[in-house]
Amino acid sequence: MTTHFAPFTDLDDLEQAPCGTWLGDSSDLSGDWGMVDCRLCQKRKSNIAKTASAEERAIVEQMGTMAAFMRAEDSAPKENICTP
Repeated sequence: MTTHFAPFTDLDDLEQAPCGTWLGDSSDLSGDWGMVDCRLCQKRKSNIAKTASAEERAIVEQMGTMAAFMRAEDSAPKENICTP
């Protein structure tokens, strides 16, 4: 049984390890490089780390954009709608 690197916490929908190996029922995943014994993951460690870092930056940027939009929505003048 090989342990592959998994940079993300949501592993339910993960069918393929970042190294490209298709995961089966006996595959293990870890976010700790010390636990990873997949040779392909170890070989591609720098590329996997770069990709994960780029994805994290994109997520943080998207969250910032969403937060700015929500702040603008909250500060926009609201109509006072009264219903009988």
